[in-house]
Parts: sequence; structure tokens; C-alpha cells
Amino acid sequence: MLGVKEMMEMIEDKKTHLPSEIQDLYRSHEVMVLQSIEGNNYSSAEQEYKDLLSEIIRAQGKKTRYHKGVPYHQIGYCLFLQGKNDDAFTYFLYAFIEDCITSDSFPRWPAFRNLHGVYKISYEDLHALFNRIRSGSTVPLTPEDYLRIYLDSGNKIEPVSVRRETKVFVGGNYKNIAVLREIERIVMDCGLSPILASNFKVGESEIYFHAMLLLQDCGSAIFEITFDAGHLMEIERATKLIDNRNILLLYQQLEQDKKHYTRMLWGMEVGQVGYMHIDELEENIKSFLNGIKH
Repeated sequence: MLGVKEMMEMIEDKKTHLPSEIQDLYRSHEVMVLQSIEGNNYSSAEQEYKDLLSEIIRAQGKKTRYHKGVPYHQIGYCLFLQGKNDDAFTYFLYAFIEDCITSDSFPRWPAFRNLHGVYKISYEDLHALFNRIRSGSTVPLTPEDYLRIYLDSGNKIEPVSVRRETKVFVGGNYKNIAVLREIERIVMDCGLSPILASNFKVGESEIYFHAMLLLQDCGSAIFEITFDAGHLMEIERATKLIDNRNILLLYQQLEQDKKHYTRMLWGMEVGQVGYMHIDELEENIKSFLNGIKH
């Protein structure tokens, strides 16, 4: 979930000029959202963002257009936390369309990562949608209008069915993001949905809190544990939510058969596997995913 600072940075980056009263709305609604999220009341947080979205649409009227990617995406995020994956997809798609309307280049915003990584919409299909939007002579005031026209013209956007057993949580130290991205790619290649907290564009200071929220509805989890960080708390939580046979801990080895020692992980009945090169990493992950217990 985005903080006010991150929201404002996104708005400025996209050169969308919101009046001060709209910026004040973001701030006031976020206070209520944070209270709802911390109380595990995701439906209330969802409604806060829907109320914010309605106020922005009302403020823009029929001639002005404000960028609305943030509330659309955050409604999707709140739905995702409730396990309403199909409804979340629709709002992520609305957010993507908003990004396409506003951005001058093919967007790689959170909505793109969720649609491509979690829902398996191909890069080609998303790029085709982007090109159609950018080549249009008129800009719709809401993405719902655009999507309806796009689909009525015979275009298709077909997501995979996302269920708990197809979600694979990917965690680790985000300073090691290149390896986490490689794990994400391998999970995608296996036809499953990798779940990274960073893909939901949560505030950096809150990433581990929101990682815990995303973890709760995943059927399996892979953690890269070479460098200690807050993910150690996520692992402890995962062992209470997920069959331990469905949790894999990976670590980089400098020498063959050299074990990884983190005191917090001692005694945990969770598979810990070392790797010395990327091919071995991929082999270990695929072997683990093929053996997941349902």
C-alpha cells in the first residue's frame, strides 16, 4: 500500500496536476486506510479507497481528467488481501489502463507486474493494450469506459485462475533483488503466481508488514536467506500458515556442502538448500515446486 509521500511522487512523476483539495483527500483517506489495514479490516480499507476514487471522479467532472491509478491499484490490493482474486484483477487492469493513459512509455508500474506476474497476462497482450490506448484520439475519463470499448472490439485479456495453491510467496533481503527477480521468473515459468511484496508498491518502511499480509493467502513460499533481514520474521510466520513441506529456504554457498547458519532458523523443520550458480538455483526451485503438497 502506498504512503502519502509515495503517492505524491507517483503523481509528480506522471506530471498529473491535482488540486490541493484532492491531495488533502489522499491524506485524510489514508489515515483511515492504515487503521483498517492494521486491524485486518481489508473491506473497510477497500471502501475508503472507493470513496476516494468517487470523490476524484466527481472533482474532475466531464472535461478534466486526473490520474486515478493509485486508488484503482489500492482497491485491487485490498481485494487481493481478502482473497477476492478475480475482483482484484479487474481493478489492477483499471490501474494499468490509467498508467497507460498517463505515461509516455510502456509502464512498468505495480499494476503491470501484478497482471503479468500473478495473472499471467502476456507482455505482448499488455503492450497491445498500451499501444491502442496511446494511439487513440480521445482519452476516456474512466478506465471502465475504455476497457468496455476495448473488449467489445473483439480484443481479449484472459487471466489465469489465481488460487491459494497457485500463489508462491517470494521473500528475502531486498538488497538481493536480482536473485529474488530470478526466483520470480522461475516460479512464473512453472505456471505459478509469484507474490513479492515489492510488486504491490507498498511503502518501503512498511514492506515487511505488508509482506506478512500477502503471505497469509499463499500455498507455498520460497525465501532467499543468504543475507539476514526482516524476512526471518516472515519465515517464522510462514511455518504457522503453510505446510512446512511447502517452504523452501535457499542460500548461496561459497563452498560445496557448506551450510548456512542463522540461529533463528535452528530447529525449524524446513528445507534449506544451497546453490553455487544460477542453474543450480533454478534446478532446486523447480524440484521443490514439482513436489509441493496440496
